[in-house]
Amino acid sequence: MGGVAVYGAFATASVMVLPLSSPVRGVLAGCLAAVLVGVADEFLTLPPLTHLAGQTAAALVAIICGVGVIQSISDPFAGVTGPGWSLPTAVGLIVTVFWLVGMMNTINFLDGLDGLATGVVALAALLLAIWAWEAPRGHIIPLSAHHEDLILPLALAGALIGFLPFNWHTARIFLGDSGSMFLGLALAALSIVGPAKLATALLVLMIPVLDVAWAIIRRRLRGRNFLSGDKQHVYHRMLELGMSHTTTVLSLYLLCIGLGALDLALVKIQKLVAFVVLAVLLGAAFVLMEYRASVLETRLRSSIAGPGDQPNTAPDGDGVHVPRQSIRDPVLPEVQDRTKD
Repeated sequence: MGGVAVYGAFATASVMVLPLSSPVRGVLAGCLAAVLVGVADEFLTLPPLTHLAGQTAAALVAIICGVGVIQSISDPFAGVTGPGWSLPTAVGLIVTVFWLVGMMNTINFLDGLDGLATGVVALAALLLAIWAWEAPRGHIIPLSAHHEDLILPLALAGALIGFLPFNWHTARIFLGDSGSMFLGLALAALSIVGPAKLATALLVLMIPVLDVAWAIIRRRLRGRNFLSGDKQHVYHRMLELGMSHTTTVLSLYLLCIGLGALDLALVKIQKLVAFVVLAVLLGAAFVLMEYRASVLETRLRSSIAGPGDQPNTAPDGDGVHVPRQSIRDPVLPEVQDRTKD
């Protein structure tokens, strides 16, 4: 339920400083809807499809109340001020809903270690604020010209920085579904209404975005719902490599800072090239970590099952052979102890 407190701080700071313009109303209303869906899930454990429907409803609330729809996509091959590709209204609506819901699930999946989602989203919000302060590139605009573009991400970052000491390992308060979904929608909405667009959010959040994509593929290959939970995310794999909880979280912070600096330094086609190259490298790293984990799990199964020449059946009291108990998806004890669902 910590997400409720973070939303309260974010909303209070925003309405105290900003007029209730359409973007402000859209962001705050959509985030409130996401918080309510998260609270319902925390108390009622919503089925995956109901959970997804609630996220979609929150996205539509944000769009209707003022965030609007994505009207164009930047052309990476054009100049810095070149026109983008215009989208029909219906296509823009679909893209916007997909973006908002996708980011909600990305941050929800990221919230697996104490302090991880809180710190990463705070860093991403600060990057959005830097873009609002610096845009257009190379020219500093007076603070009064930015309004919600600057104040909203700063309010979000401030609320999260104030919450982080309580959420740091070992956490006393957790974000919960209400917090993770609110943060995901907030980042996605701010990337629509502010000068830093979708490419910036995708680049700085590349690791959790790719982790979500890999999780969806992995779960579908195993016949599981992609919204179901597991302990096979990238931060779980980092723990399996022997990294401590704090080292894992700080390493992911540093990677996000590096990606943010890269985003500020590059433009258009350079960002596209960097994204593709880094996506290939990180994808290869995910595959290697998954392969290593599968080898460890195979060894663990073998050690539990005993010598390899034992049959797959064992005699019962009457001498009739019955199947041995199956061993499914063992989780290494040290990983289980250091993480939370």
